[in-house]
Amino acid sequence: MSKQLDETEEIFIEYFEALDQANEVKNNPELPQRALTIEYHKLTESFEKLLKTSVRISKLGDKAQKKLMKYKKLIDAFKNVD
Repeated sequence: MSKQLDETEEIFIEYFEALDQANEVKNNPELPQRALTIEYHKLTESFEKLLKTSVRISKLGDKAQKKLMKYKKLIDAFKNVD
């Protein structure tokens, strides 16, 4: 990894590493078919894991947003009680 990651990106470090590996494979046109197949399987496994992680993060964000909206409505209701 050549890039320094911030704290938000750190949770994705293994995916950045998988991307680096995939780019190395892409830049090596002399790899045999078997090696390409193995690397393709690694890449698809990494992508599947990334997709599941992204869905989990989205669900957590949605839940947090719903809670915030609920609390905002409560605060607004208290402000209007006067």
